[in-house]
Order: sequence, then C-alpha cells, then structure tokens
Amino acid sequence: FAVEDGTHFSAMSNGNENDVPPAAVAKPGASFSLSGIVDNAAGWGPSNIEPEELKKLQFKPFNKADKLGRISDWNQVQQYPRRYQQQFSGGTNVFNYKHEDDESSFALVDNTPKPKTRKRGKRFNQPRNRRMMNRNRGNNNNRFGSQRGGRMGQARRQSKRRQRFFKRRHPRFGQEEGKREPSVDVDEDWALVKTIELSSLNVQLTVKEGETVVKCGEVREWDPAYERVNPRNPIDLRRADDVQFFNTTTSVDPVIQSLADSKTGNIFITDTIAAVLMCAAYSTHSWDVIAKKQNGKLYFDKRADSRIDYLTVNENWNESKETEVDNINHSTRLSEEATFINHNFMDQVLKGSAVPMEKTNPFLKGLQPGYRPATIAYHYRRWYLGNDRDLVVRCELNGYETRKGKRHYFISRAINEWNSKLSGNIDYRLKLESQSGAVLAAEMKNNTNKLAKWTAKALISGADQLKLGYVTRAQARSNLSHHILLTQPYKAKDFAILMGIKPLALFGALSKIIQAILDQPDGTYLIIRDPMESVLNIHSIPEDAFDRDGDDDEGDIDVIPEES
Repeated sequence: FAVEDGTHFSAMSNGNENDVPPAAVAKPGASFSLSGIVDNAAGWGPSNIEPEELKKLQFKPFNKADKLGRISDWNQVQQYPRRYQQQFSGGTNVFNYKHEDDESSFALVDNTPKPKTRKRGKRFNQPRNRRMMNRNRGNNNNRFGSQRGGRMGQARRQSKRRQRFFKRRHPRFGQEEGKREPSVDVDEDWALVKTIELSSLNVQLTVKEGETVVKCGEVREWDPAYERVNPRNPIDLRRADDVQFFNTTTSVDPVIQSLADSKTGNIFITDTIAAVLMCAAYSTHSWDVIAKKQNGKLYFDKRADSRIDYLTVNENWNESKETEVDNINHSTRLSEEATFINHNFMDQVLKGSAVPMEKTNPFLKGLQPGYRPATIAYHYRRWYLGNDRDLVVRCELNGYETRKGKRHYFISRAINEWNSKLSGNIDYRLKLESQSGAVLAAEMKNNTNKLAKWTAKALISGADQLKLGYVTRAQARSNLSHHILLTQPYKAKDFAILMGIKPLALFGALSKIIQAILDQPDGTYLIIRDPMESVLNIHSIPEDAFDRDGDDDEGDIDVIPEES
C-alpha cells in the first residue's frame, strides 16, 4: 500500500510489527465498525429474526402492481409535478415528513414566476375627460348637426332605419316569451290519472302488414302535367270553393260503428288522430284527444271545435313569431292558410272522372247544398297489436297512378312559403329549382311535426307514394293567391328514411298510449299535450264535458279566406 509521501510498501508481512512503517500504524481516534448482519440460511430474503431497533417502526404497505420509480429526483421541474405523487403518497401518510420543531429562522422562498398582467395606460381624470367629451360633442353638433346632410345627422338617420328594420324582422325583441296556452282549459275537478313523458314514447313494436277490410269513396288519377312545373313556369293555385272535405270523428263514423257491431276490431281511430299520437314526441304546440272506453271497446275522438285537422306552420321554429291576431302572418291565420292550400292542391292535381270504390262515401248525408264532395278514398285498415288489441284505422287516399296496368295509390300534400325573410326558410323562387334538397331540409327542420304526421299517414294508409308540392304566395303581403312552383314524388318508406322515422317506432308510441287508456276503468279520458312541459297528461273527465249545441256541422271544416 502507499502513504501520503508516495513511499510504497509491500502488503506482505512476516508477522513482525517492526516491519510496518511508522506512518502506517493506526492511531487512536475515530473508528468504523460494521453492524451485525442476520443471514438467512434457509432461503432468500429477510429472516424471521427481527432486529430490536426495527420493531418500533411501522411497515408501509405496498402493492405488487406498483411501478418502480425514482425515490428522489433532483432534476425534476414543475412540468410533471404529480408524476410520482400517487405511487409514493397514496394510502397512508405515516412516512411523510413532518416538521415538528419550530425554527423561526427557516423560511421558504417562492421561485414560481408571477403571472403577467396587461398593463394599461395611466388612468385619466374622469370628470375632466367627461367635460372634454361634452365640449367636443357640442362643437360637433354646432358644426355638423345643423346641416341636414352632415355626418352626424346622417349617422343618426341610418341608426334609426336599422332599428326600424330590426323591429320589423324581430317584433318581439326585448319582450318576454309569451306563455303557451293549452288547447283546452282543464277543469280542476278532472283527475289526473296518468302522465307520459314524450321521451318514453321512443319504443318499437313489431306488427304485421295491415289488411284493408273496407273500401269507400272514390278517387281520380294524377295529372302528369304537374310533374313538369318549375319556378320559371309556375301554375296558379285555383280556389276550390265548391268542394267539401269531411273530417268526421271516429265514434260517429257509420262504417266504424258497423265494424264495432260485427266485432271487427276493438280499438278504433282515424288516421289524423293516429298520426297526432304517433308523432307526439315531435310536437311543441298543445293539442288534445278524447278517448272513450266502454264495453271492451276503445274510441279515439276529437272535440267539436278541435284544431287537430288544421295544419301547423313553423311549429318547430324557435324564433319569434307574429303576435297580432289580425295579421296574416299570425300562427292561427297561417294555419288556416296552409289547410286551405292543401285542400286546393289535393283537388287541382287530379284529372279525369272519379273511380268508385266498393262502397260509396259514408259521409254524403252531411253534404251541404251547392257543394260537391272531395274525391277521396277511405280505406279501413286493421292491425293486431297483441294482448287482445285489435286496431282499426280509417285512412284517406287522395288519388292513384296507373303503372304497368296496376293502380298505385298516393297521398298529396303541399308545403307553403309565406315569407322567406320572416319564416327562416329558403326563398323558393331562387333556390327551389337548383337546391330543392336544401329547401326540403329547411322545411324538415322548421315543420318537423307536420312532415312527420304526413309520413305516418302515408305509411299506415298503404300508399305507395307521397306527392309533395311547393306552393308560395303570389305576393308576400296577400294570403289569397298562390302559385305552384314544383312537385316531387317520394316513396313513403324512402321519405320516412329522410325524416329519420321508423315505422315500428310509430306503432310503438301509439301502442303505449293505447295501453295507458286500457289500464284505466271504463270512462271518458282527455289526452292533452302539456304546453310548457314535454309530457302527455291523461285526465278522467265526465262524459258530457264537451257537449254543446251546434254539433250538426261537425265533420267538415271551412278555411277558405274571405276576400278583403
């Protein structure tokens, strides 16, 4: 070995201590000794013998799934401050360091950078600045205000024009949203027996294809001339002032009464009421339906002054609407106009003589003098819904087409444009010919419930096609004259796919509402769509709750606008 002065000595010794150099002799002082090591001769790992000095220490539990990490990372910065926090700090705080002694001389220094704040200029004297602004405003008024064509006067006039234009476009701006009124006033004595969430109606029911048990009325053939109409060559919509449309309720239908007497079905409904119930989840306005359960039979009726036969306009549009009742753009007037357009459209697109069905029109007894009945075929179709529920629906068909020597029935409907600037829709005259898909998509968005009910009617009536027409006002400020701009045929099932409607879901929603009534005892019930909440309320009402005088004219509606 070697000493500090660089002299080397051999590590071998003959046992004489005199052979060891004086510098290498250990001097008394500090010494180093190893503690005893407990050797586990039986295997690997610690032995069962626990040292006395370790017995008082607690053992920190661990998990075999823990990953190995660093015990101390002196290079770590604030980029990953919690990388090993969960691994070495979870479970117990026994081994965490605690500073128990009070050392007043110890202090922590915060080295984290302070957040930068945007410095603003020196605050100026507000009263002085306000005086200066008023002085400048006065000078500007003296300089430009007295001149009619000055800059300040012109800016004021432009601002007023913009305000007037905005108020015309948004008449309810700044006003509180009006409370929606129910379709009928609910009496306090009418007990609420059932509440159905509209979201719970999204159920599917597998049913077989319906069968037609009775055919009544008459139909005419589709006029192919309306397939060539376009916005550049529109056709005037004629007023069918001498045509009467029948909308007789279910319980007074003579065909349904005979079917009920022959026990052909035990649940009876019209396609209009069935479409309302099937598409209840798409509705936003309040509506109501009467359900009568008696002697094992169930009838779905409408009130004498119900408006479910009238078409809604922009029901699913969330923007502001006209509030003046006398205005032609009010929701009630628009509903009457849309129904009037559809009645005229249904009659105008047909040609030739009528082809009678197996039986005549069952409602001719209510035909008023000077009117002719609308050429409509009434097909009474039957479905079995399970659990002894035999459903019969009166469906309407508007016409037929002859293809390969076979008749194919259809229903015809018209979408009407009243004012593209106020309705949120696309201008028909500008975009319909080149972007008909965009126009239809906008109508599906703003009139979801109406188009969904048309889809439901086409599916349950067994129609092959839905003839869809696009009608607009001849002048935006008049609701008396209209033009037919375009017609498009859609297969009923294909249009349901466009709407995102599943036929099984339509029958599922109707089945759930039917079962809710069948679970109740015999009586009369009111099904009303709540105007403020997305629920259906079922009330038990007296049998004569809506009886009134003047029911003789029930079964037809008159929506022809009067000349002004």
